[in-house]
Amino acid sequence: MDIHYLVHECREPETLQRLFYYERYSWLALSQDMAAVISTDGMFEDVNTHWEMVTGHSRETMQNSYLTEYIHFDDREKALAELQALITADIASTSFTFRFLCDSGEYCRTNWNVIYSPDHESYFCVARNLSERGNAEELAYRDALTGLSNRLALDEQLPKDLSRAQDMGTGAAVMFLDIDGFKQVNDTLGHKAGDSLLMRTAKRMTECIGDRGRVYRLAGDEFIVVLTHNQNRDSAKDMGQAMVEELGKPHTLAEDTVITSASVGLALFPDDASHPVDLMDKADKAMYHVKRHGKNGLAFFDEIPKED
Repeated sequence: MDIHYLVHECREPETLQRLFYYERYSWLALSQDMAAVISTDGMFEDVNTHWEMVTGHSRETMQNSYLTEYIHFDDREKALAELQALITADIASTSFTFRFLCDSGEYCRTNWNVIYSPDHESYFCVARNLSERGNAEELAYRDALTGLSNRLALDEQLPKDLSRAQDMGTGAAVMFLDIDGFKQVNDTLGHKAGDSLLMRTAKRMTECIGDRGRVYRLAGDEFIVVLTHNQNRDSAKDMGQAMVEELGKPHTLAEDTVITSASVGLALFPDDASHPVDLMDKADKAMYHVKRHGKNGLAFFDEIPKED
């Protein structure tokens, strides 16, 4: 498949470019290890967020930097020769190991599996830290785009949080959030802008919640906040309002300023439900009630009319 011919000759090249982006994005997002797309001249075109957890380098730092900056000098010649061989030799993939420079200034030993895609004119790389065996398990519980805990982590942690709250005689709350206006940003500014918006949103939510709970990304623009130290209804309401206010502030994405908001549903433990699935379901229903009645606000499950 001649990608360049299709892009230049197709009547709708934007459609093809979007398909290529989806292909690359899906591959990065689904990888449970550190994954990267690297150009033929060695520049990181894109990476997933697992790199920050392992090496300390943020996604923004690594994008548009060069692989040679991170390879230990003694390993550089061999590693670059392996990459070049994928283009010049008749091989489909290669695997090699070298020392990778972390943000701390120390090197970690990494194993790389790499294929070269002539269609994309890029290397598709998956790397694993050989210095710590626990990293692969940790990455399984992280969202690849935002670095937040994911649905798998939520399914395992929420029952524990509720059990602990019950033992201590305290309350807990589940907050279901959906970002109003996210689809419009995606459709008008593109998926890179959408990704950037999600990462910035995740950062704001994490900073807002502090040590009072944990933020999870379910999928798309849906997030869950579990307030593990919730004392009462008022404290949950205060946190929900603070989250709505924070997420309503403008974002600067490249040269564009966008304003989104949040629809937030709240369910209380044990008042609304004692089972994790039921608590999530009721927070979800409260969120959709907000969506249907103007968005940009919050509602408790017990405030929803029965006929809604």
